[in-house]
Amino acid sequence: MKTDLILVHAPSVYDFIEKSIMFGPMSDLVPSTPIFEMYPIGFLTMANYLVRRGLAVRIVNLAYRMLDDKNFDVERFIKKLRARAFGIDLHWLPHCQGSTEIAKIIKKYHHGTPIIFGGFSSSYFYRELIGFDQVDYILRGDSTEKPLYQLMEIIRSGELSGLGDVPNLVWKDNEKVIANPLTNISTDLSEIDFDYRLMFKQVLNYRDIKSIVPFSDWFRYPITTIPVVRGCSNECSGCGGSKSAFKNFACRTKPAFREPGKLVEEIKIIQKHIKSPVFLLGDLNDNGPEYINEFFKHASSLNRDVQMFFEFFCPPDNSFFDMAQETFSNVCYEMSPDSHDEGIRHKMGKKFSNKELVDSIKYALSKGGMRFDLYFMTGLPGQTKESIMEIVDFCKDIYEDIGWDKRFMPFISPMAPFLDPGSRAFEDPEKFGYKLTRKSLKDHIEAITMPSWKHILNYESKYISKDELVNATYGAAIGLNSLKAKAGGISGEVAKMNEERIVKASEVMAEIDSIMNTGDKDIREKKLQQLKEKIYTYSMSTVCEKKELEFPLFNRRFNWFEIIKTTFGRIN
Repeated sequence: MKTDLILVHAPSVYDFIEKSIMFGPMSDLVPSTPIFEMYPIGFLTMANYLVRRGLAVRIVNLAYRMLDDKNFDVERFIKKLRARAFGIDLHWLPHCQGSTEIAKIIKKYHHGTPIIFGGFSSSYFYRELIGFDQVDYILRGDSTEKPLYQLMEIIRSGELSGLGDVPNLVWKDNEKVIANPLTNISTDLSEIDFDYRLMFKQVLNYRDIKSIVPFSDWFRYPITTIPVVRGCSNECSGCGGSKSAFKNFACRTKPAFREPGKLVEEIKIIQKHIKSPVFLLGDLNDNGPEYINEFFKHASSLNRDVQMFFEFFCPPDNSFFDMAQETFSNVCYEMSPDSHDEGIRHKMGKKFSNKELVDSIKYALSKGGMRFDLYFMTGLPGQTKESIMEIVDFCKDIYEDIGWDKRFMPFISPMAPFLDPGSRAFEDPEKFGYKLTRKSLKDHIEAITMPSWKHILNYESKYISKDELVNATYGAAIGLNSLKAKAGGISGEVAKMNEERIVKASEVMAEIDSIMNTGDKDIREKKLQQLKEKIYTYSMSTVCEKKELEFPLFNRRFNWFEIIKTTFGRIN
């Protein structure tokens, strides 16, 4: 059976192995590495939607393959692929260079095979992206399962006269670019499936386990993600997934929430096969108390030992923690206040007070929460270097208030590499004290290959210089590292290694800056190449050890008997 569609996930930078780039802490607070090898969760929904309608779909995590094996021959691998069409995600903007370069290689070996782009950034930059020779189609918006199916049926039939009827589609009629109306905006998410069993089937069908791996180290820490919602009701100023951004690129004016029963059913399927932590992506509280009550009503049928991650956009009512304690015995919570300064937080679009935040942390821990993670950012509107360092004192006060409870874990990272396209700050930078230094897609493709995250940034702030931002970010990270060690959240040995790594990263950044002042381009490139191994080393887990983000795992992670049954059976 010929594969109809191969969904390809590219690294952030295609030639990352050859290039010397200090990515720094850009990915420290997510499971993936700076190569951003974690493919978007939408690959699963699109693949499931098409497979259930009779199409053969393969997922290829090319970024992971390249990261796992430095000698992996990308061109040879791509040349051997066979499909009626290729799909490439340009979802978050850091993939702009990798995705477009991989598309070039696919077009080189499969000249007549259509290449389809999709994702948030594809949707935002669609007018520019469709002008790339290696791009044939773009599906805009956040609801592309049905349009993708319609497009694939047209490609399979070879009758292209129906392209004008595919909603959300951008295409070329000879030299003319046509953007069909963006009308497919899902409100009923009943046909959207985050069914991880598809992964097992893929391994059997294509005899390729590595291409389906979600991210590096997943077999050691197989966390699974289930999105709660499409769209957002919040207006975080720098976020490409905010209410304004969704309206901008996807024409979505209000969020669509998935049925609580469906969420719980998917958790059951996951737990039957993998004893993994489950992260619910999105704040249940945004859909009101009835939705929360319904979720916990359904969740009462789950095993209490399921390891659950809940995220909040603002402090929830205490009743949420009461219900979570009654339902689960292993729960972690996380929230991103962004800054300790309520004024800065307000500029970011978040209006809760520090008292509400701290009271929520205290109550959650009193109700048996295993962890409460707080995520802070640097480079925010109105934020100075002094303000960044005050975050450490703020967290110290919280520790003292809760008796140095090690279950409280604060983290910090820069708002990097980019202000998200479509966000309020990107659209109106002056209002938030920014100057955009990169605006077009091609600008960002150039930026992501610059030698350090300081030079990659697509913005400047009138409140803090880039040098101050770098130094304050690393300084605050050292401060939070010391607090976590004192509380016992991390060991003294880990804290020592973290601090040494942060100090070394700061030194490497200074070396890069010195090299960048070299006038001769060839000499500059030669010196950067000489730093490459050191740069790579200090781009991994810079501001914290990545394992600090993890749940303690069950000993038995994979139920191989059920996996084998599913692999050779039928998914209902």
